[in-house]
Amino acid sequence: MIRNFLILLFILIQLKAECYNSAFPIIDDLQEEGQVSDNQRDYELAKIYFKENKPSKALKKILPLLEESFEDRLLELKVYLLAGKILRETGDGSDRGVYHLETTGLFFKGNFKAINFVHKALKIVDEFKISDRGAYYGLSNTDLELLTAELYHLLSVCYLDTDKLDSSRVYSEKQFSINSVHSRIDVFKGRAYTNLGKVYFIEKKFEDAESMFKKSVEFHKLLKDDISVALAMNNLASIYLVKEEYPKAKKSYQEALTYLGDNKSSAALEHKEMIYDNLAWALYKLEDFKAYDYVTESYAIRDSLNEVGEQKKFAEIQAIHNVEMARQEEQIKTEKQERKTWIIGVTGIVVSLLLLYLANLYKLRQQSLSLKLSQSQLEQQRNLDRLKSQSQVKILNATIDGKETERKQIAEILHDNVSALLSSASMHLQASQQQFKGAEVPIELAKTQEIITEASHKIRDLSHNLMSSVLLKFGLEYAVKDSAKKFSNSNIRINTAIHNVYRYSQDQEIKIFNIIQELINNILKHSQAKNAYVIMEEEDDMLNIIVKDDGVGFKNKSEEEKGVGINQIKARIHMMNGSFLIESSQGMGTKTTMNIPVVRKKTRVYSA
Repeated sequence: MIRNFLILLFILIQLKAECYNSAFPIIDDLQEEGQVSDNQRDYELAKIYFKENKPSKALKKILPLLEESFEDRLLELKVYLLAGKILRETGDGSDRGVYHLETTGLFFKGNFKAINFVHKALKIVDEFKISDRGAYYGLSNTDLELLTAELYHLLSVCYLDTDKLDSSRVYSEKQFSINSVHSRIDVFKGRAYTNLGKVYFIEKKFEDAESMFKKSVEFHKLLKDDISVALAMNNLASIYLVKEEYPKAKKSYQEALTYLGDNKSSAALEHKEMIYDNLAWALYKLEDFKAYDYVTESYAIRDSLNEVGEQKKFAEIQAIHNVEMARQEEQIKTEKQERKTWIIGVTGIVVSLLLLYLANLYKLRQQSLSLKLSQSQLEQQRNLDRLKSQSQVKILNATIDGKETERKQIAEILHDNVSALLSSASMHLQASQQQFKGAEVPIELAKTQEIITEASHKIRDLSHNLMSSVLLKFGLEYAVKDSAKKFSNSNIRINTAIHNVYRYSQDQEIKIFNIIQELINNILKHSQAKNAYVIMEEEDDMLNIIVKDDGVGFKNKSEEEKGVGINQIKARIHMMNGSFLIESSQGMGTKTTMNIPVVRKKTRVYSA
């Protein structure tokens, strides 16, 4: 164990020394400005997973943070609030609303741990209110009141989920003590009326519940929140069902459906399904069966008519049979002739039908052959298009590979040969100047020395621009950090959060680094952002990369696909068997997500 520790320490010291002596001393301090802490990185990832409806991954990221001790109290507040939300969502059951059918009364049993963390978050908010810590973190009084309203609402819901009705009522009523005027605070106040109505409903205080639901309806109408109005109307109608006031229930359910209208969102459709279900139950209680009665009478009349018709036909056949029996002998010859006629006629009809069937069969066969031919041509065209697309991708990647190889070769020649020759020439000039021993050195030699020095600097800069020496020496992690540090300025800060990233094959590191540089260049040129983030993490042999900014974003999809750079990035990632996704909307920034299978080197280099 001690031997392994000493070897690791020696490697770290060597890396430190090599970096210090290089042209890019970027490993001196990993906590320099612009770096994101591990806790901040994990919180951001948990938040992203939660928004993307991946609660298990979000929980995996947030649970270790709950054991940490935070110096940043604002980050601690955010962690506790997000933990409360995640744990509440990962409880047992599902919330169908106050009333589904009859008196089911099934409520969502949430996780009791969620309440504990929400209380911790509320304690930090109270601490910010009575001190200047909130202002220290850039939080205004309105921000603190908004956080308070959100925490009161979350506690009210969690206590309602766990049947702690008194506690739920207390935190719902606390919402009305918040005096700040803010649209989001008004939203939480509207939800407080709904939660109070649910509490009274469970306690069978139906008059109070009806009053709260009516206030909820009026409040959400003022906020012009149609979905919340529909849910409040549904809750109000549920009271009428319990009180057996079925006409009122029917009217409320129908009015609720008008607020959902043609809304095709998943939430609206789910609520609409529930309201339809409840409305059907109300109609059942009203014994509204007129449609069924009309259908029953129709079938009864139809059956009666069919029966009379069959009896009439039977009588006619019987009468004809009796007449024929009486005239049997006289009609034998006529019947024989008629029988022959019928046989000939039927034979002709059968032959005609057979010919028609064969003609139709031939036509269908011709159509089938034509369809198969069209499908074959279409499949061939698809194969040609696919081969053409694959060839274009291969040509594009081969072109980029050639450029990267050429840039690397030129950089190596400049660094190893030309730079070395210039250094040698500079040393010879210095030796020549020393031979004058106090005499005046000719001005031509001094100018030559300056020209060689300037040329050496330009050759070194050109070499580094063609291929990052930090990337070749220390790998992807340090090259990305160095690039972020170079591009950050007073107008934009590029932050990095890199975890579990090791050394990979040099070819893959170069490709990934060029992709990240291309995305950063796009942010600098087009985004008008104040902050950008490069988040990298290796998990299950996949390198997960997120590059996002808080800039202007794209107005539409066509803007995203204009640049050749984006198409090149897609082609590169496709050839590495990875996935690539861009998400953006106007005014909301841009987020690029990449997942690339890693190709490892034989030895792993750990971060210094």
